[in-house]
Amino acid sequence: MSEGRFSEEDLAPSEDDQRAARAWLYDRLAAGVGVLAAGLVLGGTIALGMSAAPAVFRLTPRPFSGNAMGVAFASFGQVALLATCVALVVEVIRTVIHRRSRPRAWDRVRRLVAIGLAGSAAYLAFNLTPTINGLHAEGVVRGEGDRGAQLDAIHKRAELVGKTEVGLALALIFLHVMTLRGPVPEEEADDIQAPLPPGPA
Repeated sequence: MSEGRFSEEDLAPSEDDQRAARAWLYDRLAAGVGVLAAGLVLGGTIALGMSAAPAVFRLTPRPFSGNAMGVAFASFGQVALLATCVALVVEVIRTVIHRRSRPRAWDRVRRLVAIGLAGSAAYLAFNLTPTINGLHAEGVVRGEGDRGAQLDAIHKRAELVGKTEVGLALALIFLHVMTLRGPVPEEEADDIQAPLPPGPA
């Protein structure tokens, strides 16, 4: 076969194209896992903090309401902590996948949001929730006396951190979707030129 003859091998994707296709697939799989992790934190926080807790505290007498929600928040706190750890691993994976591409500002923002979400979950799981449960176990009633005022202040701080978690989780989901890249690396796409029309150049 002469060197100038067109063959089927010329249509086969190059190694660079195959590598870009694999990176494109892995990036989408990682982003999907990141969205699921952030969605778990988002849904659980809304379900517990904004739906279940107000109803339980309104319908259940003290101290049973506080004890019940304390157990629920402690259990979900471990789930949220695991989910945010998964979100951080996803950031590492997506960073490795695009290590050869030019860095983008929104990728950095997404990483910072993931770190903030993990920090919020850790603060709730390791500090606020155990403190609240400890005060409930001592029989402290929210808003009654100095200890009750302390419990009320910690409750309000936990509510603020929970709302922050909701905002960060929403932002992380949005950023995962918006930072997906096409199958062709951006720096290579910039170099692609349209074919010349037939005829003399």
